[in-house]
Amino acid sequence: MAKTARRQRGDGSLYQRADGMWIGSVDLGWTPEGTRRRKTVSSRTQAGALAKLREVRRQIGVYGDVPTRSLTVHDWLERWLRDIASQRIRPRTMDTYRHKVALIEEAIGRVRLDRLTPAHVRTVHQRIAGKGLSSTTALQAHRILAAALKDAEREGLVVRNVARLVDAPRKAVSDRSALTSAQAKAVLRGSASDPMAARWALALLYGVRQGEALGLTWECVDLDAGTIDLAWQLQRLTWRHGCGETCGRKRGAECPKRNLGAPPGFESRHLEGALCLTRPKSAAGTRVVPLIDPMHELLERQAELSAGRPNPHGLVWHDAEGHPLDAKADREAWYAALTSAGAPRIALHGARHTTATLLLELGVDAKVIGSILGHSDVVTTQGYQHVDLSLQRAALDGLGKAIGA
Repeated sequence: MAKTARRQRGDGSLYQRADGMWIGSVDLGWTPEGTRRRKTVSSRTQAGALAKLREVRRQIGVYGDVPTRSLTVHDWLERWLRDIASQRIRPRTMDTYRHKVALIEEAIGRVRLDRLTPAHVRTVHQRIAGKGLSSTTALQAHRILAAALKDAEREGLVVRNVARLVDAPRKAVSDRSALTSAQAKAVLRGSASDPMAARWALALLYGVRQGEALGLTWECVDLDAGTIDLAWQLQRLTWRHGCGETCGRKRGAECPKRNLGAPPGFESRHLEGALCLTRPKSAAGTRVVPLIDPMHELLERQAELSAGRPNPHGLVWHDAEGHPLDAKADREAWYAALTSAGAPRIALHGARHTTATLLLELGVDAKVIGSILGHSDVVTTQGYQHVDLSLQRAALDGLGKAIGA
């Protein structure tokens, strides 16, 4: 009588339970925690179970592995945000992630994670576009989904990252407006009697971000040495549940054990409410810049204006009661300064673009400009520079003369 060939690891086993169901099982080795992984399929017939078992073997042959648990996209994304992303993403960035994850879940949240296809990823893109949102939003959602699926692949929940098989949407073209040198001069001249004069000079001469300016403290300003240490930024973080959402309150701010949801290693200094001083995102963002004479004089004047006023946090700019300056009030004051100077109404962030452009006009090297603005790479710096028609004309005139010669 011929002997039955011994099954090899990965061939799987097939047997019938006492209730009549046929079960197929394939051994997938061990998890990092030391527990055995098995993929199990079932059917009411032996043929059905065998067909499913063969499909599992086929997937192992193609992908090298198969998922052992079935979760929906919604289930996985919620777990991923809570247990993985929150441990490595900054609190404010987590708010962005949650918004984009909600868009993904709205589109494909009910789909089983192990049944995702490239078509589902394109559905996310189409649903976001259908809501009238920009392609930049779709791009951010695509990248977040790809990151979540990468971790799902590591966990053995999917065999491939389908987001990597689909072209990501293109970033929307944005109008990065900037002031001309004449307009910037008009703003600085017009704010000479403005109590925010030093604030606008810091924005236009140094390209300092709003959070960096509003988070600047006097301990980081050395008038004697002539330097500013841009080591912190003011941010309003979001209160999170610290109870595992068991307290019954809907909002994290109402939780008795609330916290600001910072990941390990996130450095911050709490001021009041949800306002904190936080470190910049990159090492390049933390920088020391020299005080030029006009800026030095304006900060000395700012120190005189602030003398004797409540200022428990030591902030350079604050309201009459010593609270951190509200970002909205800061923006409105900026628009008022532009209007007073007869300059176009551009976003406050446009002051950074203005700084980069004016430095470019002076022939400053892109690496030096990047060190002033706190950019981590030259490519970012180039995106902030705006070559106006006068510079283009001068360059083309020079080229024409060179060729004509």
